[in-house]
Amino acid sequence: MKNKSLPFLGFILFICFSCNSIQRLTAFHAIGTTAEQIKNSERMDGNQLIDSLLADRFSYNKALIEYGFNSKKQLPKPTAIINNSPLKTISFNGLNYLVMGGKVIDIKGLKLSASALSIITEKLASLDQIQQHCCEKANLEYQQKNRDMNAIKTLDRQYFAALNTLKNITSSIAIEARKRNASVSIEMSLAKIKLPDIKNPGLKTKRNYVAKIE
Repeated sequence: MKNKSLPFLGFILFICFSCNSIQRLTAFHAIGTTAEQIKNSERMDGNQLIDSLLADRFSYNKALIEYGFNSKKQLPKPTAIINNSPLKTISFNGLNYLVMGGKVIDIKGLKLSASALSIITEKLASLDQIQQHCCEKANLEYQQKNRDMNAIKTLDRQYFAALNTLKNITSSIAIEARKRNASVSIEMSLAKIKLPDIKNPGLKTKRNYVAKIE
């Protein structure tokens, strides 16, 4: 007789081990800092918030391995990083981003053109929208009686990928910011990164990458 729990366990193990920083995320989560606490602070640490969001999802998936769907652990709360924020300073890799209404309006210490700020907003806001969308959809699917595990698997993969890509992009911005003509360097670097259409992300496609660098 086949064990019906094996496909589920295999799925959850895939999700957990698809994250490249499991030990770091587990250690971060143990500190007890929540995404909500970071989000509500006056000066938000963007890197810390992303790590907290990754850790929360990883911790939830880990609880499913141990206790199944009977786990009392709450679903990770969808959290905006860039989008729909009041005037706030968000730090990424030592740079302070001034964000208002989902737009990056300045990075302190850098002279950025309007087009550079526009493309920074486009990439970060799009990835932020993707991770929120995937978190919300995965949460809804988890609560269905007949869960589509393949859909959840894809949504979780997209969620982790969107957050990690957001981290990679802000890290790239920090590197380009050290160059002589930072505004042009940042704009050219980000122009190479292609993101999917959030209006039609094709979440049931087996291979649907969040970002592609050409």
